[in-house]
Amino acid sequence: MGHENNFFEIGISRHAPKIEKAGESVDVATQEVDMENEPAELEEKVKSILENLEHAPEGTVMALEPSNVKRANQTRELFIGKLGELLKDREDIEIVSLSENPEESEAILQTIKENPQKKYIIANLRGSWLIGFKENDQSLPIVNKWKNILKGNENLLGKVWAAQADEIPLLTKELRAEGIVINEVDVRPQEFQNTPEDQVVPFMKWLQAVEKIGQDRLPNRSLILEAISHNLRSDYTILSLLGENISVESINRVLGGEFRQPFERSSVIFNNDGSVTIKYRKIEKTYPRQEFDQIIDQVRAHGEERKKEWLTSK
Repeated sequence: MGHENNFFEIGISRHAPKIEKAGESVDVATQEVDMENEPAELEEKVKSILENLEHAPEGTVMALEPSNVKRANQTRELFIGKLGELLKDREDIEIVSLSENPEESEAILQTIKENPQKKYIIANLRGSWLIGFKENDQSLPIVNKWKNILKGNENLLGKVWAAQADEIPLLTKELRAEGIVINEVDVRPQEFQNTPEDQVVPFMKWLQAVEKIGQDRLPNRSLILEAISHNLRSDYTILSLLGENISVESINRVLGGEFRQPFERSSVIFNNDGSVTIKYRKIEKTYPRQEFDQIIDQVRAHGEERKKEWLTSK
């Protein structure tokens, strides 16, 4: 199969449902998935992952990569376990794992290259903080604070973080309508220190990096990377990739006011004609690769504008 026929699809799914304990203070960095009770949607989700690979061109290679957060890796474990069940006794798709030993990993990749008609699933790519959290992320304590204030409502959390100064009065009314007792002067997005755009830039760098790595290591194959990430940073990134400024207005207009649910997926597809397609819910947008590469600079500029606004709001 020639390179001109290849594509690289990067699916970005939210992790499985978290364990939520009513009345307990939340720490978003350590919340885990309930591994004892299989989520009802798991089989449907994994079947959709498998069907996507089945419908892909001959020799397509899929890999699964979580963020560096434990619940994302737990979700990957759930996916691989269910994929193993669904692929039992099949020879057309093989699940493989890379080794900590570089020579052994190279041998596995060589085997994949030597079987160009066979489909593979690489089960164990290392998790990345670029789609997760830095251990010393200064925004995490504030995320925890606001998630507790907002009674665990992450849709409201994402709006508070993204709110522009002129959106705060109306947002405060929305918070009150949801039973949150709060004054307008206390809705202060600048408390987060890191802007929503600061969440998007690493995500964008990751998209660019994995596309390059994939093409370098398996240049003559179609590729699907199934990433497991988190709702706010994934949806802030999708808004940016769709050409939107991140704000309460764009969250309401484009996302319907709701961030992605557990297992919900968006995709970024690097097409064989040099274009890039963004898919999320009922939205689909295609544009030239050059425009995709320019978005990261636009996001940085929007982030700097937000920081200036935050400084004048202190």
